[in-house]
Amino acid sequence: MSPRFLHGLSTSLSAGVCAALLLSFFPSATAQEIPIKSGEKVAFLGDSITAQGWSNLHGYVRLVVAGLEANGVKIDPIPTGGGGQTSKDMLARIKRDVIDKKPAWVMISCGMNDVQPGRGVELEQFKTNVTDMITQCQAAGIKVILFTTTTGRARLDEYSQALRDLGKSKNCLMVDLFPVFTEANKKTDPMHALTGDGVHMTPEGNILMAKTILKVLGCTDAQVEKAYQTWMDLPNAGNFDARVDVEMNKKYFRTTCTLTLRQREKLFAAAQAAKRPTLMHWSKDLLSSLMKKKVKPTGPYDSLDAIFTSGDKDKVQAELQQEFTDEIAKAVAQTPQQSQVAQQPQQQPQTPPAK
Repeated sequence: MSPRFLHGLSTSLSAGVCAALLLSFFPSATAQEIPIKSGEKVAFLGDSITAQGWSNLHGYVRLVVAGLEANGVKIDPIPTGGGGQTSKDMLARIKRDVIDKKPAWVMISCGMNDVQPGRGVELEQFKTNVTDMITQCQAAGIKVILFTTTTGRARLDEYSQALRDLGKSKNCLMVDLFPVFTEANKKTDPMHALTGDGVHMTPEGNILMAKTILKVLGCTDAQVEKAYQTWMDLPNAGNFDARVDVEMNKKYFRTTCTLTLRQREKLFAAAQAAKRPTLMHWSKDLLSSLMKKKVKPTGPYDSLDAIFTSGDKDKVQAELQQEFTDEIAKAVAQTPQQSQVAQQPQQQPQTPPAK
């Protein structure tokens, strides 16, 4: 695969899902063969971002698997993320969790925890650890795809550059997430935030990761769009919870919203119309309003606290869940699909996969 270079972002942003940012990073791709083949095992080694990339139905690991399948490539995934892990932790388990399972490919994502003061891994040792992981995998005939980090912590640019250098020297495919997320974070609003806490991915962040990975794997614009449309209709991938405390962490009501990503996206317009900064704020407002209706004069209870002292908490919880579900369904039905600006990232530097 010939080298390809990142050279900027479009100034326009998606009016809907922030993941549409990706379309400004790459020029239009010409058809080429996706190197990963149907039936091959693909390991996903990483930290909590990778762990959540599988445990969350909108996680980037699941999206990559579904996106490849939408384009005729059905892989056998080996998800092996570990919360809080550094390159040292991943190196210690790479034989057991990757090599012994004999995948054809491994995607390695590390560095986010290595930069943390006091519990991280210094840069030179980080380079050694990643080099050892790549060397062991390649010696076992496993082709390596190496990720740079996303953003949110100090010194990640240094560690990402080290990963680029290692990817080039070790003949790995590179998924250069760092510049993609750095630029995207400058342009996103709270409604379309890529992370929930500066590190861990929202659905928009996972979509941006997955689109970037597919582009590096040689998917054309049309193939990425086909994957995206598949993701938008994955059952339960857009689920989210709302919680309102009556007494902090002791007495509260929680409701679950069961949605596809396409349905979830429609709720952004409802939240924006209500002048709420995020979907979480809007959904908490909705739940709170339903709870207040349980209190006199509209409801039978003297106060919200009385619901708990009366022993009716479970009954009211079930009522609230149904009422919340009904209101969400109305909002989805009444809100037109938001328009999206077709954007994608310019192609990144990368080297051919190891043979």
